[in-house]
Amino acid sequence: MMTVLCPDSSREAGLLVAAALRRSLTARQVSAVSATVNPAEVTRLVCAVNSDEEMGEFLVRFIDSSQKSKLIIFGAVPALLAIQLGLVPGSFPNDLGIAVRAAAARAGTFAESPCRIVYSTQAQKLGLARMERAAERFDFTDEWNNLGYGALKADGSPWAVAAPFRADPSAELARLQVDGIPIATYASLHDFPNASVLWFNRPVGPIDSFEWRLVEDFIANYRHEDLPCLPVISEIPHSHDAAATMRLDCDEDVESSRALFDAYREMGVPFSLAVHTALLSEEANRPIIADVLRSGGSILSHSATHAPNWGGSYEAAHREASESKQALESLTGATTRYAVSPFHQTPFYAREALRDAGYAGCIGGIIRNDPEFLLARGGILADLEGPFIGHSQQHMLHGDCLLSDGDPLAVSKQAFDLAMASKTLFGYLDHPFSARYQYGWSDESSRIAAHRELVGHIRSVANKPLFLSEDRALDFISRKAAARLVQDGDRFCLEEDNVDEAADLDLAAEYRGKTYNVSREEIPV
Repeated sequence: MMTVLCPDSSREAGLLVAAALRRSLTARQVSAVSATVNPAEVTRLVCAVNSDEEMGEFLVRFIDSSQKSKLIIFGAVPALLAIQLGLVPGSFPNDLGIAVRAAAARAGTFAESPCRIVYSTQAQKLGLARMERAAERFDFTDEWNNLGYGALKADGSPWAVAAPFRADPSAELARLQVDGIPIATYASLHDFPNASVLWFNRPVGPIDSFEWRLVEDFIANYRHEDLPCLPVISEIPHSHDAAATMRLDCDEDVESSRALFDAYREMGVPFSLAVHTALLSEEANRPIIADVLRSGGSILSHSATHAPNWGGSYEAAHREASESKQALESLTGATTRYAVSPFHQTPFYAREALRDAGYAGCIGGIIRNDPEFLLARGGILADLEGPFIGHSQQHMLHGDCLLSDGDPLAVSKQAFDLAMASKTLFGYLDHPFSARYQYGWSDESSRIAAHRELVGHIRSVANKPLFLSEDRALDFISRKAAARLVQDGDRFCLEEDNVDEAADLDLAAEYRGKTYNVSREEIPV
């Protein structure tokens, strides 16, 4: 089991981190967040969030112990522990708050912050190739980051860089730099005779980025010959090396999606529509819904009226969710289990309202707002009880987002490649044309060609990709979220109460350098 330690002053960050760990390890393998240290109850795998000095004294003893252990540190590093790790204090530049911000993107290009996170070859120890990313990035105005990750801030929030420490180059996995000048370590990996320590210089760590893969690899595989490990449940079903799901958000029209729908049928890829049900008042928008369902695709709610922030209150959100659900179920005769947030705005009260209206989950996640809903892994949420899951799908395949220079689809291809490398279920979206707006596409044939090219790229890069409708993708995540991994003597076993959801997709688990079909076999400790 993973023990999560966090002072009460940083409890919000602690709860977010604990939920992220549960999305990877299952709920049974992650303790409740504790502000006090009871050595008798602390396991040999610990995640410490914004540790205070008292907690730091315990953590120094923890890694110096004769017992084998692993420690993950997110955010603040107490003084004694910083000395133990060889972290050298420095200072941030006065304009860091400006350097972490990106300008709004113009059509045909993207915008990135001057502050960047640069990974070294050391990151290969945890399965990530040398690469870099911006602290903040936009691919469409100041709303969407098509590479999928959240913003690193400098505002003292849980999403901000925590301290101007520098690690020894031999331990540094990633550094922060501004205009090419290093200013602090962002991530580091420290080895001791009986312990290893992974540090991310941010209270919530990389819970909103493909970089979460480093955390998973550290827990499941790193130094597996001599240190404790826990199995990580993959977001990719067993026997596949990639998974993808697509949809159109029907903001202004539905029937105009038919040409693209026909193209996806020809490609043999499931097609999904998220419909705001005010559009169903037009008879012409109804037939395609039945056609999509007959083809094995999905129909999701996109609210009743496409109101920003689900109407601005719990009551309004519940009305939007309930009316939309009722209208879709009346039309299709099938249960509507999932919703897509208008504008991807998914505040807490909307999540509550969707759950209470009978939905099993929601798609949202965008760099502009609701950072707690930008999830590296889909599944349970930190602040919501009940069987309700979230999934982030921040890649918008729009004409506005095609690059003017070089390969127009370079960003879309890179986004999939990052998802595949980090074992992330890749979701992307577009919108049907309307009389008012074509979302930057010159015409339908150009749009279809771009979609075909992205699907072709996925099939050329992955050996065995899995294309899922949105319902199937979210059903799989719901099943994964409800599963419990339990150690029984010298075996890890998967417990499931109900396998009706995505029953034909087996769950994969990584553990000590191997991959297991955990739906069908136990994992030897």
